[in-house]
Amino acid sequence: MEPAPPVGVLGATGFVGRALLPRLEAGGWRPIACGREEPADASGGASPGSVAHWVAICPIWVLPGHFSRLESAGATRIVALSSTSRFTKRESPDASERRTAARLETAEQALLDWAGRSGVAATILRPTLIYDGIHDRNIAMMVTWIRRWGFFPVVGKACGLRQPVHVDDVASACVAAITAAPPEPAYDLSGAEALPYRRMVERVFESLGKPPRVVSLPRWLVQMGIPVLRALPRYRHLTTAMFDRMDEDLAFEHAAAARDLGFSPRPFVLPSAPPAAHP
Repeated sequence: MEPAPPVGVLGATGFVGRALLPRLEAGGWRPIACGREEPADASGGASPGSVAHWVAICPIWVLPGHFSRLESAGATRIVALSSTSRFTKRESPDASERRTAARLETAEQALLDWAGRSGVAATILRPTLIYDGIHDRNIAMMVTWIRRWGFFPVVGKACGLRQPVHVDDVASACVAAITAAPPEPAYDLSGAEALPYRRMVERVFESLGKPPRVVSLPRWLVQMGIPVLRALPRYRHLTTAMFDRMDEDLAFEHAAAARDLGFSPRPFVLPSAPPAAHP
């Protein structure tokens, strides 16, 4: 029997990696988890020989620091995760969010430029709101907040559309892209449903078996409360701009990914009463 071909995975220890590694194995690949040091098999052994295929699920802006490693390994194919935040945060009133959008755009172009010079086939995948309800930074935060306080705060009508995409569907798209080498340089990956933000929150309540209690707060109160919440590690990523966007549509088409990658995301459904996340 032919040995399973190796695939290097940058960022394998993150929550997307938890879904990706078993997907790669099921697809007939031998994943090699790579950190800052030399690559190693996901099982813990050293990685022999060259590695032609790679999936980068680390922050895409750290990827240029790995280009020389990829060249030394004989890379010919790479799939990298970016984010639709490249577009949604570009005009944000929050300077840190604008910097994030700029970093994503710059890193995407750096990857495509390097790949073109090096003869490497590159595909960029841009998910919307990745979730599993346990390890992610957005939906899991809602779960924790609702469990603790019994309500969820919003600003305005919270009617902006959202398309949560399950982490396992993102992992499946990564495997499809590494296998199929699709023709486009980048694909948006959005969830199956475009839900108003308030309805998305209500779904989280329903998954926890709780009656929805979505409370509209004045913007000034949220603006005062954000610095207090940011003192807690769990909420350091919160910004007033995040609340302002609750009335903005952040919806993206995934028709191209469906056509070229067979991408077929699930509706937004959380397991009933997911276990509490560890701090």
